Amino acid sequence: MKKCFYFFLVFFASSFFIYSIQETDNSILYKNISNEINSVINKYKIGNTRYGIAIYSTKQNKYIYTHNPQMLLVPASNTKLVTTFTTYNLLKDDKNVKTKIAIDGEIVNGTLNGNLYIIGGGDALLSINDLEIIADEIRRYGINKINGNIIGDDTFFDSIYNRFHYSGDRDEVEPTAPISALSFEKNIVNVIVTAGSSAGKSVNVSFKPASSGFVISNSATVSGGTSQQKTKKTNTGMNNIFQNNNENNYLQLAGDVIENDLIANNTTTKSKQTKSVNPISISSNMNSDGRQVFYVKGTLSANRTYTYKHYIKNPALIVAFALKDRLISGGVAVNGNAIKKQSLDINKETKIIYTFYRNLYEIVEIVNKKSDNYLAENLFKLNGAIYNKDKNTAKSASMAGLQMLNDNEINTDGFLFNDGSGLSRRNLISPEGLINLLLKASSSSFADDFISSLSIAGYDGTLKKRMLNSYAEDNFRGKTGTHKNVSSLAGVLKNRSDDTLFFAFIFNGGSVGAYKQIENEICKFLSEK
Repeated sequence: MKKCFYFFLVFFASSFFIYSIQETDNSILYKNISNEINSVINKYKIGNTRYGIAIYSTKQNKYIYTHNPQMLLVPASNTKLVTTFTTYNLLKDDKNVKTKIAIDGEIVNGTLNGNLYIIGGGDALLSINDLEIIADEIRRYGINKINGNIIGDDTFFDSIYNRFHYSGDRDEVEPTAPISALSFEKNIVNVIVTAGSSAGKSVNVSFKPASSGFVISNSATVSGGTSQQKTKKTNTGMNNIFQNNNENNYLQLAGDVIENDLIANNTTTKSKQTKSVNPISISSNMNSDGRQVFYVKGTLSANRTYTYKHYIKNPALIVAFALKDRLISGGVAVNGNAIKKQSLDINKETKIIYTFYRNLYEIVEIVNKKSDNYLAENLFKLNGAIYNKDKNTAKSASMAGLQMLNDNEINTDGFLFNDGSGLSRRNLISPEGLINLLLKASSSSFADDFISSLSIAGYDGTLKKRMLNSYAEDNFRGKTGTHKNVSSLAGVLKNRSDDTLFFAFIFNGGSVGAYKQIENEICKFLSEK
């Protein structure tokens, strides 16, 4: 009995000794961390910047550095972490976004005596190729003739398509394409204008994606014209929606992507247009039946091709027309029209005959790695629609984000989410809130997907050019956020001592380039510890 007691005593003592050594090693490891971090910050002289920093060690199970960890600050695109975290929690075990095909009549000898519906469930990546698959499945179901209409149903979300309107912001940092439950190629259409070699003839106009829901009013002609000129393909001339805010062009600063401040790039675009002989103008409106008409005017030099980007103004109807086109080209006769379902009409009893699934990760990866504002807003609306089928989907989405954080025991006092992308300057969260979100996500059932969706330093996404030539490269995974007066970064890395560190930085002030350098330097030297 005494031997057992002595054995237990020796084991306990040795275990305590080993634990004490580990604790001592960890304490030594981060002994001067505050001085080192403060030295980096002081070097950049960021003045009266409002900022918060939180760095958490999983090995020590505590914060190893904080500065205003609970301060409420504008996070810019780190709002997307809240949006995607909320979507994963709401979808639970079924991590799919669904587009459903339904009918409201009987099928007799291959003929559907009724309408066919395409019902949007928030899949913002729905493409022309997806519609081909859907058309094939409709034929495979046994339908080869439809004595009814093709109906586009986007009533899963509310009818407020404009992010600027539902966010309640005073200024529009960057416009986004319409946010709708049934969308098509991210609700952007490329209007392709091609001039032949014969002067005076009409230019050719086509659309990508193709849909008979687009109508052309073309009075533009070819100017100049010689048979020897070579065709030159040029992508320019965004319509007036894109002139001041082109979401495809980004200003680079300190190796990071500035998601929203695009003034410098627009100047370059306009300068290039001035040098080109391209007096073509394209405007767009909807006609009485809801189809989108494009008015093409002016002249285009011979053997030139220009592509103009426009928003799809009535997505559900355009999808209905595109599906009708695909069915007809595949041999299905459609005797009805393509129409859009309104919220209070066409409420016949329907039967689901096919569901097209989009794995949530396909969307989330683009949102978090590439900081895609349009996709983030679609997820935001999706959150609202799942959480509470309300007349105001965005209001429900804001409530959903706060509720999911609270359900995960994250204090949300003072947090505010007016949109899902972070374009809103009124969104508020704390560094500690971001840390807790990442900690909860990393121990959740969707941990692998969520962490994999983050950008990898020096490798991809918005961190591709950051933290190069350090142990953080190809190691740190995180999400950036940038406005002209905001820089934020939240993420995770494993340092040389095999300690997993979680980081959250939010800077609100006018020295965005300096903030990026501070974030980089702190992550780099802590990765080497």
